[in-house]
Parts: sequence; C-alpha cells; structure tokens
Amino acid sequence: MSMNRRDALEGLAVAGSVALAGCASGRFGSGTVLGRVEIINSSFVSNRIRLMIERGDETLLDRRIELSALDAGDAGASVIVEPSWSARRAQYTVRALHVGDDGDRESSGREYTFTRDDYTTYYGDDHEDPGCVAAVVTVGSRSETENGPIGIGPTYVDTPCG
Repeated sequence: MSMNRRDALEGLAVAGSVALAGCASGRFGSGTVLGRVEIINSSFVSNRIRLMIERGDETLLDRRIELSALDAGDAGASVIVEPSWSARRAQYTVRALHVGDDGDRESSGREYTFTRDDYTTYYGDDHEDPGCVAAVVTVGSRSETENGPIGIGPTYVDTPCG
C-alpha cells in the first residue's frame, strides 16, 4: 500500500500534538509499559535516524531506520516498531538522533522518558485500559532540508500494545 501526500499529512495532523521537546517529568510513580512506537518523517527529504529504547539500564532496541521523503509516494515515510520487549512496568526512555550513511551521528539527539502520567493522560478514565502507552517520533518538518528537529512523546492509538 502506498502513502500519498494527503495520507501522510493527515498522519502528521494526528501526531501534531507531540511536544518537540526533550525529557518529560522526572516523576517515576509506578511506571508504565511502553507499547508500539511509530516513526514519521515530516520532511520532504529522506531521513536516517538511530532509534534507541531503554528500560532502566537495559537497552531494548538500538536500530538504524531509513525514512523516505514525505511525498515519495511509498509507505517508507513512516515505520512502526512493535514491542518485542516484555510488558513490565518501568521507566522507558526513547532516544533518537540523525545519522549519516556511515552510521556516524549527524545531529544532537532527543529523548523522552515515559511516566505513569503519560499513560493516565492518554488512556485514563475516558478509554478502555490497554495496559501500555504508545509513542510517536516525528522527524523533520516540511520547511527543513535535512536533519530537521526530532520530536518524541506519547500518543493515543486504539491498540498500543501491538
């Protein structure tokens, strides 16, 4: 299935509520469970990032991800990473940074640490309890030519646990 420009822009509208900032509150509470992570290229140029997911001191995922340009006409402008880690309440941190063809870092990275507050905000009293929170990583913007800003944060999806 190919992604046309309109579909891509509609996807960005849904993800538009994600803060393009770094760390969240330091409150840990009882933790949360991180579910699926969607990575969306918001730029009209292709991007390559390194995505890392950590639970405490444990690295759960460390992967290079290639993203097609937003208007490339293929489905490569977004990637979904389904959780391959155990569903254990803890402090999860998602990090992302731009990398070059050789894998070397090309930009400063962003990170977001998910808390119980994120879960409550997106799946609190108004929704059925799915047991985990979904994340979205946005890369670039329509006005950037390369290595645009990276945003990471929680988001609502119907089935965040995969």
